[in-house]
This record gives sequence, C-alpha cells and structure tokens, in this order.
Amino acid sequence: MKKTDKKKKPLWAKLISFLFLSAFFLCIIIAVVVYFHYSNFVESNFLEADETTEFVIPKGSPWGKVVTILDKNSLLSVPQYFDFWARRRGLHQTSKAGSYKLKGPMSLEAFAKKLAKGGDIAEVSVTIPEGYSIFKIADRLSEKGIMTRDAFLEAAKDSQLMSELEVQGESFEGYLFPDTYRFKKGTSAEGIINKMHAKWKVEWEKVVNENKETHKALSKKYGFDRHDFLTMASLVERETGKKAERPLIAKVFYNRLTLGMKLQTDPTCVYSDANYLENPHPRTCRDPMNRYSTYIIKALPPGPIANSGRAAMLAAVKPSTAVGSDKMLYFVAKKDAERSHYFSKSLKEHERAVDKYLRNKQ
Repeated sequence: MKKTDKKKKPLWAKLISFLFLSAFFLCIIIAVVVYFHYSNFVESNFLEADETTEFVIPKGSPWGKVVTILDKNSLLSVPQYFDFWARRRGLHQTSKAGSYKLKGPMSLEAFAKKLAKGGDIAEVSVTIPEGYSIFKIADRLSEKGIMTRDAFLEAAKDSQLMSELEVQGESFEGYLFPDTYRFKKGTSAEGIINKMHAKWKVEWEKVVNENKETHKALSKKYGFDRHDFLTMASLVERETGKKAERPLIAKVFYNRLTLGMKLQTDPTCVYSDANYLENPHPRTCRDPMNRYSTYIIKALPPGPIANSGRAAMLAAVKPSTAVGSDKMLYFVAKKDAERSHYFSKSLKEHERAVDKYLRNKQ
C-alpha cells in the first residue's frame, strides 16, 4: 500500500505561526520584567534615610489628583504602579487631605498609613494686601503652603463657580476682598474663593448702600454696571496707596472718560499671568495685542486688574467733588516719602510736572 505524502504548510502559515509564538514569548518576557520592576517598586522605600518632603493635598481632592500631587513632588518613580498598588488596598477611598511633612526612611506601607490618617490641619494666617491680583494671591497662598498656585488660578477662572456666585467677567479678579484670613492647609481653592468673595460682597454692598445717590448718578451718566465700578476701583487701587488721593484719582479717570480721552494708566499694561511682575514699559503699553492696556483702548479695560479694598471701591462710587477736581486730567508720582501725586489740568502743566518729578528738571 502506497503511503500518502503529508502536505507541507505554506510559507505564509509558517510565518504567522512564527510571529504568534514570538509575540507570545515577548508578552511573557514583558510580563516578567514588569512584575519584577513592580515588585522592586513596592519593596523600595518611599523615602530614603536622608530624604524629607512637604506637600499639601487640598480638601476634596479626587484620587487622581492625589497621585498627580505626589508625582509633581517627585515622590513616585512610576505613578501607575503606585496607583495600582494603592487601589488594591483601598487607599483611593481612604486617603485624606492636609499638610504632610515627612522624613525618611519610610516604607510604602508606612506612607499609606500616613495618607489614610491625614495630614496636619493647623490654620495658617495669610494677609492679602489691597491691590493684589489673582496671580499675586496665588503666589502668596503657594508660599504659605496652603495650596498650589495652579489650583487657585484654576478655581479663580472656573466659569461654573463664577456663575453660581453671579460674578461677571473672565475670573474672580476684583471680586475677592483683600484682608487677613486664616486658612487650613489643604483647604480647597473653591473654599478660599468662597470666603474671600463673601467678605467682598459684604463690603461692596455697604459701599453702594451708603452712597446710593452718587452710585445711581454715575451709573446713569457712564452706563456703568457693577463690573465697571469694580474695574474703576481696581485702577484707582493700583495707581495709589494713599487713601486720601483715591477720590481725586477716580475723578481724573471719570473726567477723561467724559472727554473721550484714553485713561492711560500704566498698571493696565502689565495685567496678565505672563507679565504681572514686570514694571510698565512702552513696549507693553503700546502693544496693539494688549487687551488691557488703556494706552490702546479708549475705555475701561475688559475687567478689574486687581482686588480693591474698601477705600478704592468707595472712590469709584464717590469720586472727589473738591473745588477744581472736575478740571483735573493728569497726575504724576512725586516719588516722595508719602508716595503722593501731583495733579494737573492741562497737558502743558503735566509735562512740566513730569520734568520736575521724574526727569529731575527744574
């Protein structure tokens, strides 16, 4: 009887088999490598003997944000490993907010217990000066270890939170009251904004209620709404720290608006996260793309450039009525000990004052 020859596998079938086996063994190798790498991560110290770290987990932070905070503080070599390890232990449901100050050596297990217990909740006193923008407030809160700068700025521009609190504009700029507050480390950005905004609301309503007639008259004459008054107040606040001058500064701005003149106030030139620490410069003041520069636009900027105190808000609602104040159109810093200004009715007079006080020409 004749034997039947076995059919040979075609080349493509052999190639598929080879690729399948190669992929299979490659997956096994990768799995083994990952397993040993993961095991090494778990068995390694979270902090070595000479290491210390400090970080804050804001109240209400979701688990993903907790992992991100640890990663940004360079505490996780592989965030995905930690996430997997922690979730298996339920840490994603038990981690707590607070301020953490840790010292090595510390194992991963020891750190997990700390995270489940929670950080310190001691209160920190922080002073927000009049005229601080949201960018400077963010810096101050970060310096105090209360929260990250980015977290505050994100909340300060949260359109949903703004809508809930009936805030106009692009952010909470101008709607936060400068004062000394006590916050717990780990307090959420929303909690801080709510507290500062509530204080602002009380002070603003007092200013308006105590000056209803002038507020109504200015609203009618200039078509101002609350946002406009707060913008005006911020310009006054940033131009002078001298309380007695604020009503006259406001009057100058109103006089210029009446005549259709540009306000030309330097602080508007450097209102942005990119240049808020810079001194005003012709380059920024004359930049046609600068939406806030009052050397470019012929009216108020789009919104407040700072958060004003009560005196500046009052000046915006009740500008000076002193004899001759309705003629004032210019002012220049004297650069004296009191940081006062010289006010002028004409450009010629103003230029003489600039020569005297800024150029030292007599």
